Amino acid sequence: MPLFCISFLVLLLLPLSLSCGSVHLDNIRSDYITIIQTELQRTTEEITSLLQNSDCSVFSHKLRNCTPGNATSVRTLHNLTCKMRSLPFLQMTLQLITSVEISMSCHCREKSIKMPTESLKRRRGATRRRRNEGTKNRKQTKKLCKAKAILSAMTECYQMLNSL
Repeated sequence: MPLFCISFLVLLLLPLSLSCGSVHLDNIRSDYITIIQTELQRTTEEITSLLQNSDCSVFSHKLRNCTPGNATSVRTLHNLTCKMRSLPFLQMTLQLITSVEISMSCHCREKSIKMPTESLKRRRGATRRRRNEGTKNRKQTKKLCKAKAILSAMTECYQMLNSL
């Protein structure tokens, strides 16, 4: 009976030890100083150069900000990283995203990719043809501004973690 109780307890606690919450703050801090800080700066510079003096204040991006607390800051960093992965600039941000995921030993969940049906493809094509160039540029600028806001929030989180 005691062996069964111990086995049951281990099975209950094992997922907790493998979860994203079980990160070592010292590793995250040192990775930020050695790797991630440079990646954040590089990615921010690339996004800023693509924005070409566009005003991001017209777009409001509601992002979760870091709060003083190790666990919540790490969770917020993870959420921001996963949001960054969903943006269409993956080739530009992939190195940063990968570095953060490795540093935290916590990867973003992959969403299953659904193949569009033929009727959806036709409808989407008609919409795409109607969309004018101005709308495309505005959507691209909005996504770039969101990326810039995420990078700013990530920088703030890392600075907060390093000041604790």
